[in-house]
Amino acid sequence: MATGSRRPILGAAAAVLLALLVAIWALFAGLPGRDELRTLGEMPQATTLYDVSNRPVFTIFREYRIEVPLARVSPHLRQAIVAFEDQRFEGHQGIDFVRIFGAAWADLREGRAAQGGSTITQQLARQTFLTREKKLWRKFQEIALAIRIEGMYSKDEILELYLNKVYFGDGLYGAEAAARGYFGKSAVDLDLAEAALLAGLINAPSVNAPTVSVSRAVMRRGLVRRALHDQDTITMDALDRASKAPVALR
Repeated sequence: MATGSRRPILGAAAAVLLALLVAIWALFAGLPGRDELRTLGEMPQATTLYDVSNRPVFTIFREYRIEVPLARVSPHLRQAIVAFEDQRFEGHQGIDFVRIFGAAWADLREGRAAQGGSTITQQLARQTFLTREKKLWRKFQEIALAIRIEGMYSKDEILELYLNKVYFGDGLYGAEAAARGYFGKSAVDLDLAEAALLAGLINAPSVNAPTVSVSRAVMRRGLVRRALHDQDTITMDALDRASKAPVALR
């Protein structure tokens, strides 16, 4: 091949490589670094009150949230959320390719965005650092950030952060606030039916909340229970008992 004919090919390859490097830089440039990722567990603050000695005495937070350790969240709720939101949570490193391809196939069949493919770690990344806009570029950032989070935190730490941040509707952020707000009890005391109902709210809390539509909340609760049974997390007897449980809001 003549030297002159090789130059256009080499030039095109260099241009593609440069474009790829620029795209990778742009993807990661706007993402938080390790120091910022260490603030994952911090709550957004609105106002801090100080005493006469300039010591902080009280903080008013923007969101109604009561943070609790993972051990203070009912195993029923932990299992329900993992089963319904991210059943391969323990095995992936931030992204679930099986779920992504499954969601993409469902979207193609429906001709619309019918399912989401985000893992719990991706949801945590989005809730903390990113926006909810449905753009491909933002999705790539979410995936990159989820991989970073998985490299810095254990699975239990990620689940604890998620359970303290996720929105359950009615201004209630986190499992403890949701348990108290809807059922008048602590998150550690939630039974299977209550846990399944809360897990079913996460997808769209503004329309799934029982204070908005009890029938829709109960329908979503049934889907969560079915997911738990299909994954052999609960028995058929437990499924039947939870199916008959009334929704008792307090």
